[in-house]
Amino acid sequence: MDTAAPRGPGGCSFPAVAVAAAVLTTVWWGLTALLSENFGNDCLFYFGVHGSRAEHCYLVNDRAEAWLPRLVSVAWVSAVLAVCLPRRFLPGRRVAAGVTVACLIVAVVLGGHALAVSSP
Repeated sequence: MDTAAPRGPGGCSFPAVAVAAAVLTTVWWGLTALLSENFGNDCLFYFGVHGSRAEHCYLVNDRAEAWLPRLVSVAWVSAVLAVCLPRRFLPGRRVAAGVTVACLIVAVVLGGHALAVSSP
């Protein structure tokens, strides 16, 4: 007699994907801040105060500093929704997991760009 709960097709656990993506988004935020010397101190060291490259560096790092905490917050709210929504709301769980993964992708792009322009 099989007493295991039946799983949906594919066996993908949306809450697990959402929580993993939220954790990775949070870790990426910390790594970006650490590697870019707190979002832009490298800009001053390598490029100075004035110049087009320095201004671009400051702009990109300010954007990352402003948006990465928001992306982390949205990722965690979506992960909590993916965990807490009942199984009968499968489309809602999928959307919540998708939003969390989208936050991770945008965070990696923003952080990667900030790291790229901060180095000489």
